[in-house]
Amino acid sequence: MTISENITNDEKTLKLTEIGVKELLDAGIHFGHEKTKWNPKMKTYIHSSRKGIHIIDITQTLTILNTVCKYVKNLSAKGGTILMLGTKKQSQLTIKSAAEKSKSQYVISRWLGGTLTNFDTIFKRIKHLNELENQQNNEQSTIPTKKEQTQINKKINRLNKFFEGLKKTNKIPDCLYVIDVKKEKIAINEANILNIPVIGLVDSDSDPTGIDYIIPGNDDSIRSIKLISNVIADAIIEGKTLVQKAKPKSNVAINKSSGKPKENKV
Repeated sequence: MTISENITNDEKTLKLTEIGVKELLDAGIHFGHEKTKWNPKMKTYIHSSRKGIHIIDITQTLTILNTVCKYVKNLSAKGGTILMLGTKKQSQLTIKSAAEKSKSQYVISRWLGGTLTNFDTIFKRIKHLNELENQQNNEQSTIPTKKEQTQINKKINRLNKFFEGLKKTNKIPDCLYVIDVKKEKIAINEANILNIPVIGLVDSDSDPTGIDYIIPGNDDSIRSIKLISNVIADAIIEGKTLVQKAKPKSNVAINKSSGKPKENKV
């Protein structure tokens, strides 16, 4: 069920502690698809139907969202990484914003088959993209002809279409977060093959098979996607903050009399 919305980037984002049933209702997370288009495997998450539209049980959504955020925070605190995936039009800007906010990997254009299962090859292409951009930005490098510069720009633009959000990647992610599990089935299958946990915003018309953490909810509403994605991003950030706090302090003390550092004896 597509909902027409006008969302600005300045709209307030909610923290997990601020989210209750009312906030989920306001975001339209409870709206599923027409009853005729439902997937029976989502039956357990359906509350009722209204005017031929399935209504998702958002009390379950809220409970699961809390569980997912705990998992994400713990994973992030251990140095784990999450790849955020959303190539449908409604999700692209939100996924990019949430990923950049949490310094996570992301894909919003098109999933290239083998991004996970053939990572070595993909990584070479990402490395090539970084080299081209470094060459372009390096003022001391040989200035190519106008024709050569145009060719380089075309290569960079083409590679950025697929790898813009993966340029700082040097290993496969530890978890995959997906908007629209129907559309991203190839990515989910790759994650399943490699035993990479998958978190998915799953609508009433989708097959939840292969999703480790099913967040039942509207995957067409921009507000719905934004609320869930921002909460996931906040959990990633919170986990990274715990890593910073856990870093051991330097084993150097200050000698107050001289003002010079003094090694602590063990």
